[in-house]
Amino acid sequence: MTSTEFQPIQGSARDWGYDREDGLLVLNEDSQNEITELLMGRKVAKVDGEHLMLDDGTVIKAIGHDGGCSCNAGCYDLSVLNGVDNIITRVEYDYRPASDGDYPEFDEGDPDAPDDEWTGYYRVFVYAENQRVNLMQFDGTDGNGYYGSGFEILVRRAA
Repeated sequence: MTSTEFQPIQGSARDWGYDREDGLLVLNEDSQNEITELLMGRKVAKVDGEHLMLDDGTVIKAIGHDGGCSCNAGCYDLSVLNGVDNIITRVEYDYRPASDGDYPEFDEGDPDAPDDEWTGYYRVFVYAENQRVNLMQFDGTDGNGYYGSGFEILVRRAA
């Protein structure tokens, strides 16, 4: 595979390696240093569904956390995924998860704000060419907090 050939990543982060490619890096909302290191100095060459391909051929699969229960507690869905045509020079994180009785406040006029006050979010912003871009956003709720929160990303480094 060449660095410009896009191939989606199979599997998910939560499957503990079953039905998932070998050699993938698994990151989550706590991996801010690693995510920043991954994105700095790169461009997004392709956006495809839940995947980003960076200009060096690295592929990222963005996956919202699945609480694994029949209710929506602990479930976050990917709601925003954007490309960046210029070199990424800075990465910022805006995490406002929602749980029972603890709802985040949203910025007035924010086009990516969830539709209701009971929904929280995890956002990864990047700066490129002096523009702030919402690179990825996951919307959902922690519910009672038992089923988890956040997101995972799978990373396949370019060969």
